[in-house]
Amino acid sequence: MRSRLQVLLFCGLAALVATSGSVADAYDWAYWRGPEMNGVSRETGLIDDWSLEDGKNVLWTSDIGGRAAPIVLNDRVYLNCRTDNDVSLSAKPEDKIGAGQQVVCWDAKTGEVLWKDVFPVFQTDIPAPRVGWASPAGDPETGNVIVHTVDGMLICYTPDGERVWEHSLYEEYGKISGYGGRTTTPIIDEDRVIVSFLQLNWGDTAKPPPTQTFYAFDKRDGKLLWATPIGGAPEDTIYTNPAIGVIDGVRQLVTGNADGGCHGLNARTGEPLWSFHMSRRGLNASPVISGNKVYISHGEDNIDSIEFGRVQCIDATQRGDITETGSVWRDDGIKAGYTAPIIHDGILYVLSDIGGLHAYDAETGEVLWLQKIGTVGKGSPVWADGKIYVMEVNGRIWVLRPSREGCEVLSKNELLATGGQKGYDEIYASPAISNGRIFFVTRDRTICVGKESGEFGEDPIPPMAPEAELGDEIASLSLIPYETYVNAGDAVEYEVRAYDKHGRFLKTIDDFELTADDGLKGGTVDELTFTSASSPEMPQAGLLTATFEGKEAKARLRVFPPLPWKWNFDDLSGVRVPPAWVNGFLKLKPTQIGDEMAMKSSVGPGKPSFDTWLGPPEMSNYVIQADVRVEGRRRLSSPGITNQRYSLILKANSLKLGIQTWQAHLRLGAEMKYRSDPGKWYTLKLVVRPEGEDKVRVLGKVWPRDEEEPEEWTIEAVDPLPNKQGSPGLYCYRLADTYFDNVLVTEDQE
Repeated sequence: MRSRLQVLLFCGLAALVATSGSVADAYDWAYWRGPEMNGVSRETGLIDDWSLEDGKNVLWTSDIGGRAAPIVLNDRVYLNCRTDNDVSLSAKPEDKIGAGQQVVCWDAKTGEVLWKDVFPVFQTDIPAPRVGWASPAGDPETGNVIVHTVDGMLICYTPDGERVWEHSLYEEYGKISGYGGRTTTPIIDEDRVIVSFLQLNWGDTAKPPPTQTFYAFDKRDGKLLWATPIGGAPEDTIYTNPAIGVIDGVRQLVTGNADGGCHGLNARTGEPLWSFHMSRRGLNASPVISGNKVYISHGEDNIDSIEFGRVQCIDATQRGDITETGSVWRDDGIKAGYTAPIIHDGILYVLSDIGGLHAYDAETGEVLWLQKIGTVGKGSPVWADGKIYVMEVNGRIWVLRPSREGCEVLSKNELLATGGQKGYDEIYASPAISNGRIFFVTRDRTICVGKESGEFGEDPIPPMAPEAELGDEIASLSLIPYETYVNAGDAVEYEVRAYDKHGRFLKTIDDFELTADDGLKGGTVDELTFTSASSPEMPQAGLLTATFEGKEAKARLRVFPPLPWKWNFDDLSGVRVPPAWVNGFLKLKPTQIGDEMAMKSSVGPGKPSFDTWLGPPEMSNYVIQADVRVEGRRRLSSPGITNQRYSLILKANSLKLGIQTWQAHLRLGAEMKYRSDPGKWYTLKLVVRPEGEDKVRVLGKVWPRDEEEPEEWTIEAVDPLPNKQGSPGLYCYRLADTYFDNVLVTEDQE
């Protein structure tokens, strides 16, 4: 998101301190695990059974489904999901081209769709069935809703569907996406929206291996407050989601991680507090907090035993690496790698991967009982009104009544597939409970069940534990915005916040010293404001440092001059890349080839495809051009250039030229035969132009570099679900050595 020239001072910090232990509204289900972030609802008088066949206790249904859990805020239901367009190989082109993603809002009482925001999926290998992986997060204070999409958009909506702010996490911060769709759900805590992802950015955050990094944004205007990498090298992409609680006087964010560990960090400052390593694979199950203890499970190899899976209780009052000292109890051999546990009334409930509901004494780890409920459990269960609502992937929803002695089955529903699909429906989502209604999302539908009378009761939600007393000494500083970008000549006004040793806000500091490093040459500092150079030749990137009473805080800034930008790489050597490029370090290396310097991409670790971003995500009305060359014989790479989230790709291995925007589904159908020979330079050129109000035309050219540019465009496509902005970029599917040279970004003069 482009930085505002004047950053508003946060006026609610004093109120934030006073209300840090505030009680959530029991009627809202604004986070996927409910108001207490533990899968527990305090509502009473809820139904025991229901039926789609005869309509018993079914209040409404919708034919819009998904795989994420819904949330409910102010009698509105929100869901992040895919559109229902056919993307199969046999799909009609006119249907496939409209495939994308959507955020849907229903009236919770009637099921009426109040609004939808439908938009394209871009630059990801994630297939349609896994679009809409993460749940929305609602903010009871503002009524706004935050959505994290599989293609790295973080969007803040008003209750009526207007976009307040957004970030493109791919293009701004180098988010890395896998094939499977695993995407984390944001969490809103006080003034912060916190979300995590694997990333390789620019500067000191560009070096591999990528790390799972937590980014905290101001929930009102989207400016970045802090970013903290957690743990070690990733073993997987993950979808574990955090929980927040006060543990031993400190407000902690607790999370599983891609490195196979569970970690705690200060929820206000991002300071890492402790790490507990468990698995040889990344953790997908989410934790739950009770008192000073954290409960989490996994379903993969343990680091210290030959058994698969574990249920783990951790003492979260300790600090540092607590793998050897932090275990309170554990139960090995329980494969529970998907769902979050529930804790209520001293009992921990864990749903295993193979459909067993395990009950433990939460203090001692004593196994109380096991209830078999089916085959595969992926949707996290919910406790409410003395019952547990449990889902199976293969279309079954159970209502159980647990106790310390055992578990009674109250009802079971089997849901058949709809829309011409065979067999059972599929369920990956956790239910939401609000105002006496229970909301289930399945692959094929959304179902609201409850009493026709609308009657229900409510027990009070206990507040969070009290925090430690506010200190009087400054332990840490933060410089805000932590990372942003501006046009050349624009200014950023900075703010410094001071925190005590527990991460509690002390004050805003006005008399700090602000300095800029050499990456921001030509810029000037005037008290709290940095004004960037008015006419740098090329984009800049560097650090600013705020100093106060011997303590420091840093912030990151990129500066973009007016077009044109041209890179010929003659001034680069070693492993350097242009400083403002995102996700380019070590994927592209300056290399002498013949009498010129070019950027070389070779086969490396990780997925073979990558994107390197050259500018801010709001760019439009420009032309990008680059020279490309592939080497090899039987396995050839596919180099490309990107404009507004469309890529023109020279597919040397298959002797084709294509335009694509969603790699998993070539929805534009824009591909043609084109022979490109190894060892020969070609020039690619790409522009995106509006076509009326609701379409864009994507125009691409390719020609041998030693020949004249042809007048006609080589390939083109019209997109009725358009990307209207996006960073220029380089794309490569690496199967052998590939070279890029003479990268040029200019204004589109037509």
